[in-house]
This record gives sequence, C-alpha cells and structure tokens, in this order.
Amino acid sequence: MARAVTRSRRLLDACSATMERALAMRFVREVETGAIGDQEYADYLEIEASFVATAARLHGLAVWDAPDWTAMERNARAVHALTTEQADYFRAARAAWPVEARPDAAERARILSDFALAAAREGGYGAVTTVLFAAESLYLAWCTRAHAGGGAPSGPIADWVALHATAAFREGVDALARQVDALPESVADDLLVRWFGGMLEAEIAFHDAVYA
Repeated sequence: MARAVTRSRRLLDACSATMERALAMRFVREVETGAIGDQEYADYLEIEASFVATAARLHGLAVWDAPDWTAMERNARAVHALTTEQADYFRAARAAWPVEARPDAAERARILSDFALAAAREGGYGAVTTVLFAAESLYLAWCTRAHAGGGAPSGPIADWVALHATAAFREGVDALARQVDALPESVADDLLVRWFGGMLEAEIAFHDAVYA
C-alpha cells in the first residue's frame, strides 16, 4: 500500500519552482564558490542578525499558541538557539569582519521580517509554522550543499554554512514539517502555499538586498 503524502511534502512540491529560484540566487552561488565580497557579507551579517531577532519573536509566538507540549518544547528550543548560539555567532563574526555593514543594510532588507510578521498577524500559529518551515527548509538545502562542496571561505562564512548543515538543524526542520502536518484542515492548503511561497519570494528579495 502506498504511503500517504504528508501535508508538508505537498507544500514543498507545490512551491518547488520558487524553491529552485531561491536556491539559485546570487548570494547562495557566491557563498558556495567563495566569490562573496567583504562588503556584501558585512551587509549580510547586519540584515541576517535583524531577521534572527524576528525569528526568535516568531518562535516565541508559536510557544504561546502551541497546540501541545511537543510543539511548545520545539519552539522553545528554537528561541534558545537563536538567542544564544546564533546571537554569539553574529557578535563574533561582526567583530572579526574586516569591514562594517553599510548604514542602510537592515532597512534595505526589511521585506523578510515584514512578510513573516504580517503572515503571523493573519494566521497565528499556522502561519508562523509555515513561514519558518519555508525559511529553514531553504537554509538546510543550500547550506548542506555548500558545506559538502567545500567552497565557502573559511572563517565566519564557512562557520555560518556549517551551522545550518548539522544534524541538529535538520532535526529542527523535520520538526517544523511535523508541525505543518499536524495543522488542522481548517487551515486551508492554499493559505499554506501562499505563506510558504511568499516567504521564499521574500527570502530572494532579502538576499538580493545585500547587493544594493
């Protein structure tokens, strides 16, 4: 008997074309090949640190609205990782980086936080789970590929890639997939596709802002 296709798998399939465009964006290519410039990565450190703060807030909302203890625990662990391990990374990386971010870097890339927070206001826990599943699925895919390829420059860039290619990060993405699978049918599939696909589009614009 064929196994039923999960809701998270259907969502990934429905948004596969957008995911492929995200995986091919200039920032990803230049990190994978080592071509990323010092100024561009300095700007990235600034804009990504600002989104990590947004992600911590989103996971905090998911803790509040979690339907069960498992979901509460998973999102609490994510808040802890974002406010410790990842916050530590940004402090160290920015201190070590040879140039500073341009003053308008974070403002240029507001689209990602704006989209995610608007979705959260619209759809609460279901939207938060879906947009985070989109963002973390993207990072797992491209960082796993970049880490295996070995082309990311050593130091903060390779460290950031490696952080998103660990078994622990993959387990977190798998947990988000299970949370999507557990969403009630009252949260319509077309809403999930809009949130997931919209988050990937925002990720593309967010990373392109590095080059503005």
